[in-house]
Amino acid sequence: MLSTSPQDPERLDELTRQIGLRLSTRTAAVSDGMTEAIEKAIGELDDEGMRAALHASVSNNVEVIIDLLSHTRPAHDLPPLPAATRYAVELARQDVSSAPLRRAYHVGSDALLAHVFDQVQEIDCEPHEKLQLYHHLAGWMFQYVDEITRTVIAAHEEEVRSSHNRAARSINASINRVLTGEAIDPDEFERVTGYQLNQVHLGCRVWIDDFGTVPDQARLLTDAVTLLAEELDLSHDPLMVVTGRATAEVWFGMDGRRSPVEAHIAAPVAAAIPGARIAFGAPSPGLEGFRVTRVQAEQAAAVAQVSTTGDARSVSYSDDGIPVIARLAEDLGTTRRWVHEVLGELACDTAHAARQRETVRVFLETADSYTETASRLLLHRNSVKYRLTKAESELGRPMKERRLDTQLALATCRVLGSVVLSPADDQPPA
Repeated sequence: MLSTSPQDPERLDELTRQIGLRLSTRTAAVSDGMTEAIEKAIGELDDEGMRAALHASVSNNVEVIIDLLSHTRPAHDLPPLPAATRYAVELARQDVSSAPLRRAYHVGSDALLAHVFDQVQEIDCEPHEKLQLYHHLAGWMFQYVDEITRTVIAAHEEEVRSSHNRAARSINASINRVLTGEAIDPDEFERVTGYQLNQVHLGCRVWIDDFGTVPDQARLLTDAVTLLAEELDLSHDPLMVVTGRATAEVWFGMDGRRSPVEAHIAAPVAAAIPGARIAFGAPSPGLEGFRVTRVQAEQAAAVAQVSTTGDARSVSYSDDGIPVIARLAEDLGTTRRWVHEVLGELACDTAHAARQRETVRVFLETADSYTETASRLLLHRNSVKYRLTKAESELGRPMKERRLDTQLALATCRVLGSVVLSPADDQPPA
């Protein structure tokens, strides 16, 4: 506290009351001077349309301060200040942050203390009493500013939360109208959401795994979407909707680009954000594309959610085989049985079977080329032949039979991992 207690508290109260009464005859001039000082010092508050509200807030504060001083009441004994609170709410609605508001109270208190100092100089008392009085009033003003700023900042923050909630409800309602096929004016949609319907859309689902250990999932989701927009090199802000405690749906405007977006684009983002997983749809144009790419992202997300491989932290519907594997991921029991029926012993969840599956996969992918397979796997050609001969035995048939099924089953194992493999304990000894 800045005040210095005098020998006679009653005398200090009497002098304080005199200052309050003297200021009460200058309320209008004090309010005008404080308003002018605030507008001059803080550019964010020098707005013609908000000037009347600012002046009303200042006048409300000045009247309360003078009344408290005149009755020698403590600074924290605040009555309701409707004009001051209303001004804080209006600033929030105008997207003005609370920082200028907080600064305004410090600027205003400095201006008021100048008036107080003038009045202290003019009252009839001893010089040492004037010094004690000024110290007391400076400390009192410090306490008042601390109390009132907490009050108006709380009102500002509550309005910000309410505004965000109202905006979110409006955005969600507009999106749901599109997704459910209701008629909607694209211009109205853009006005509410800030996002254009008449463009190429890339749907995306972002979520945080193990979110129970993360204190602020919304911030992580926002950071992930911001980084994704940078990786995609987009010129417009995406449309993001938080759909759960740690999940968000996103639409990126692709600036006319329709080329597939592969999962590896999101890998740096998934690595940078703890626990982040990302699933893309395919770029699709217009109103129908807005719906389609969202469904595709949802299907790709199903792959990432069940996969046990590290590569599935980011998945794209445009990646090879993902549309089919997404369907297979919907019924893992049936898919596991089918994989085992197609791959035989290669469907075992062991390191040996994994090496064999990769060898067969690359061999089939390279049009049965021993040389290309050896090159890709960094093996000798004879080693590849040996592995493939053994793989045919483990498959229980020549690789040329059921070629398409084999390739799809291998891709499913590679993407989904152990959830579609047979446990090693279920296999007979080699």
